[in-house]
Amino acid sequence: MKRWLILAEGQAAGQHEPLDLTRPCFMLRDGAFTNAERWIALLKPSAVTFETRGSLTQVTRELSASLLKGAATDSKPDEIWTIEGLVQPLPDKSWTSGKFADFSWAAGKCRVSKVSAKPGSKAPIPQAMPFRALDGVWSLIQHLPDQIAFDFELWERMRKQPARKIHSPTKGIFVVGDPKLLWVGKNVKVYPQNVLNLESGPIILDDNVTLDPFNRIDGPAYIGRGTSLLGGKFTGGTAIGPGCKIGGEWEASIAQGFVNKAHAGFFGHGILGEWVNLGAMTTNSDLKNNYGTVRVSRGGAEVETGLIKVGSFLADHCKTGIGTLIPTGATWGVGVNYFGGDLAPKHIPSFVWGDSQKLMDHDLDKMIATANTAMGRRQTVLRSLGRSEKLGEAEIALMRDTFAKSLSVRAKFLKEQSTGK
Repeated sequence: MKRWLILAEGQAAGQHEPLDLTRPCFMLRDGAFTNAERWIALLKPSAVTFETRGSLTQVTRELSASLLKGAATDSKPDEIWTIEGLVQPLPDKSWTSGKFADFSWAAGKCRVSKVSAKPGSKAPIPQAMPFRALDGVWSLIQHLPDQIAFDFELWERMRKQPARKIHSPTKGIFVVGDPKLLWVGKNVKVYPQNVLNLESGPIILDDNVTLDPFNRIDGPAYIGRGTSLLGGKFTGGTAIGPGCKIGGEWEASIAQGFVNKAHAGFFGHGILGEWVNLGAMTTNSDLKNNYGTVRVSRGGAEVETGLIKVGSFLADHCKTGIGTLIPTGATWGVGVNYFGGDLAPKHIPSFVWGDSQKLMDHDLDKMIATANTAMGRRQTVLRSLGRSEKLGEAEIALMRDTFAKSLSVRAKFLKEQSTGK
């Protein structure tokens, strides 16, 4: 069967700030996969195309070349699937049968449609369509445990490799719960004094993962390729992308990839973009003192999440100094470098540099140089993923475009900070 898959931002463009400033929403990691990887694995299309904002078109192609298949012009397909926005599949037997009648489904700013070259298909349509629309970055955390549970079954179907047995009490390695819920990839190193708890969900340790001593991992959890856990507590749902080094306390959170959080400190109910570095003892809040619902900044306006537990959302290339405290519901744009060792502002626009005493524009060329230095420290895992060891031309062009577009917002923010208004 020739099946085309079109992944599009559609009206959901900008709905997942600040993480979608540098990637379309369907390229966000929201479990063991990015959303694009999940749909491709599920539908097995013969051709995949992307539709994004103009500023993201080239960088999407540059970073996802391995996902693009065929061309949606080479021949007439049997069916076309179009997925707009960030839509997660839900458990349903239709996915294993692969049979859907033609349909069009919409929720909020998300849409899924399937059109057959032979209309009038008699395959049944589920009474409740097996999709979930996400309307903000906080929704990725809200549904993270369920999504990893879904992904575990898909992961096992994709990669039919028997789970390795690592339970070894004599070596101080303890696997608690059903061992069938543990998937261990190639070249995984587990040192003594590690506890993997499967009672609350499955755990995937992807290829080349290293677990240093003194980790506690509660499922559901996905630990990405080439990532090292340096000793810490990982609870409430964990999705950590490739090439990360993370220690300390981590709760119900997502790292897109190549994150450095090597030291003690708490990060909970939040998302870190790629190439984020959190200094020692950096800690975020994910609960207000009055237990009220949390509002998050998006597009210059405060949006009500309706959730009590909401942490912080830091875009690509953000960095903090030692002892930085990040408020509940914080959103920081691309390339923020904050090193005050005190309570940071809740919202910081892209490319701001400094501390509570003085904030200014982050020198873009210096930021790009720093990014290339950081990428050079992850050469092995970048090569394994087929990615460049430094920022590509499209990424640099996107940085410059984002810097220019955020100029007025940044100028207003810096003026308010300097005047105390």
